[in-house]
Parts: sequence; structure tokens; C-alpha cells
Amino acid sequence: MLYDRPRLWVPNVEGGGKLKAKLTLLTLVAILLFAVPTTASATVSISTYKKNLLHYINRYRSNHGLKRLVIRPRLQLAAQAHSRNMARHRLFSHYSSNGTTWYRRIRSFGYRGRYIGENLVVGSMSARRAVRMWRNSPDHRANLLRAVYDHIGIGVARGSYGGYSALYVTADFGGN
Repeated sequence: MLYDRPRLWVPNVEGGGKLKAKLTLLTLVAILLFAVPTTASATVSISTYKKNLLHYINRYRSNHGLKRLVIRPRLQLAAQAHSRNMARHRLFSHYSSNGTTWYRRIRSFGYRGRYIGENLVVGSMSARRAVRMWRNSPDHRANLLRAVYDHIGIGVARGSYGGYSALYVTADFGGN
């Protein structure tokens, strides 16, 4: 199971060092190779998985005194398109297979909220475990607990990664 560094929107800043991105990806692939895959996610429909993920995210936010996130169709479309793209190309990145940044992708689907962010995870895990992994990562936890977020879009696609069956999960966050 892998999760990528979440992305936060910072005005006038895009991209990053290609070497750093490659090293991060190599590190994450190494983690995947040592992870023992489970079949917890194989028995749940994509629709149920998305509902469960939203439930666990909102429960975590509620436990920290934050408002619950509400699904926004434009964020949902952006997240689902990215999960499908990653699964189709066996890609695990905030960049789409054509090189589009996460920021431009979300904006291209028409979401115009002032604040946006993104968390990713790939592997075979339950929605509860995916949120637990994000909670245990300072950058991902920051996205989960940003008070400015009130919208979310969740994308989930089945595919394979590192020779194992996997779910590609995208959570796109937004706020005004």
C-alpha cells in the first residue's frame, strides 16, 4: 500500500524538482514491494468504498471539531478521472499521464474554490485503513484537518500496481 505526498495549493507555485519526485516514487515503490497485500477491498463495491471513505474522513474531522465535508460533483469528476487514469497507466502520481498537474486537472473540471488539495493512496486496503494511513502522515493529516475545506471529491478505480491487484484512490479537497 502506498500513499503519495498530498498536495496543497500555494499561490504562484507549481511543480517541484523532478529528481525529488523520482526519488519519492522509488521510495514508495520499495515500500510497496515489502507490503503484504490483503483482499479487504476486493469484497466491497466502488460505490460502497467511496461512501466508507467519506464516512471515515468525516468522522476524523468531527473528532477534531471540524465541519463535515460534502461531495461536490466537479471535485468528484476530477478525482474519479485521476483514479481511472492512474489505474489505466499503472501510474501513482499527482501528475496525470499526459503531464497535467493536480492543480490544473482539478481546475479543468470547473472547480473554482479558493483552496484545493489532494491525497492519494494505492494498494489493497479498506477505506478505514486508507484514512488511518493518511492520519499517520503529517502532510496527509494536514489535508484531512484543514478547516478551510468544506468540499470533497473521491475517486476509486481498480487496477494493478507492482504485480498486485490494487485500488487507486484520489481524494480532492476544496473550500471557498
